[in-house]
Amino acid sequence: MNFPFEYLHKKNSRSKTLKISIDQSGKVVVTSPKFIPKFLIEQFVKKNEEWIVKAIEKANHTKKFDSTEYLFIFGKKYQKEVIFSETKKSGIYVMGDKLIFNPLTPPNKSRIINEETSKQKQDLEKKFQTKVDNFLKNTASHYIVKRTYELGEKMNLSFKNITLRKQKTRWGSCSSQKNLNFNWRLVHFDTIIIDYVIIHELSHLVHMDHSKNFWELVRKFDPEFLNHRGWLKRNGLSLD
Repeated sequence: MNFPFEYLHKKNSRSKTLKISIDQSGKVVVTSPKFIPKFLIEQFVKKNEEWIVKAIEKANHTKKFDSTEYLFIFGKKYQKEVIFSETKKSGIYVMGDKLIFNPLTPPNKSRIINEETSKQKQDLEKKFQTKVDNFLKNTASHYIVKRTYELGEKMNLSFKNITLRKQKTRWGSCSSQKNLNFNWRLVHFDTIIIDYVIIHELSHLVHMDHSKNFWELVRKFDPEFLNHRGWLKRNGLSLD
């Protein structure tokens, strides 16, 4: 069969049914039990073709929160630029709507592209991204830690420790030992979304499940939690 897209077929001995997944770049993956014949897989893909096409289009148009040209901090867009200055401190700083990286040495401005200048460019971009990640993590920490204590006090809840990590699939978690963990890449989102995640995890200190009582507690401190939860589900997948 011919499809308006390509898909990768993966066999999984533990899988009991056929499944379709589409990542943020629009890549289609079909997972099947080990001995499913090819014609059944193609029939399954054909049956879901319309849904797959729509999902690919959505993935291709999803807003990216951190690209090579720009990034978002607390919901605001900033252009990334490398500007060397001997009079300013090296590193990352915000100026207007730009996030500027001032390297220790001036970038090679030669117009002659060769292997050496290409490697220098790659090294500079790698250093830039490392600096950006550190900047974002520190910015996230300053907001999330302080805000968690504020909301915890408002909710009359206490916890032990707060940890920030870079994760691909989880925005936060709460352990049975009352330790909280947050994804520092929340820093890309508007503060109302970050607050929802914090309230969500603080509520797990009382209810370690997603029961009706849990959601009622979340609603008490975030009446718009359904909108914030939906936004996160729709847009959060655009993080790499």
